[in-house]
Amino acid sequence: MSNWFLIFCYCIAAYGISNMFVFGSGPFRIFEWIRYITNRIGDHFGTMFTCMMCFPANLGLFCSLINWFFIPVALTPFNIILGATNLWWLAALCDCGFTSGVVWILHHIEEYFESKGEKDVITEEVEDDDMIVVDDITKHNN
Repeated sequence: MSNWFLIFCYCIAAYGISNMFVFGSGPFRIFEWIRYITNRIGDHFGTMFTCMMCFPANLGLFCSLINWFFIPVALTPFNIILGATNLWWLAALCDCGFTSGVVWILHHIEEYFESKGEKDVITEEVEDDDMIVVDDITKHNN
């Protein structure tokens, strides 16, 4: 398999896992429970599970160390690049920063498109959960 494809899959998986832990509720509300418990432990520790820059950094560090020491095939970007060396600490730090940056960029791209979508259609709630588009209301009033 191509190294670029592995890196692409790693980026998508890191974004998905981060999105689940930071925003998701999960089956049986497991992710909400994890966020609640970590916030009870401490504010600083709880921030790790509520920030789309903090959680991926820790995820990248964890995945890099697990990949370096326990999985014989390099799966994280800097384990692929530095796999022939003995620089596991450098690979872990670089994967930490890379994962955080990629997830943060993907998160902001998603937020950009969500904000564009919200500006295109403005809705107003009415009885029985029916939705009327504001543009339709202004056309009928003119």
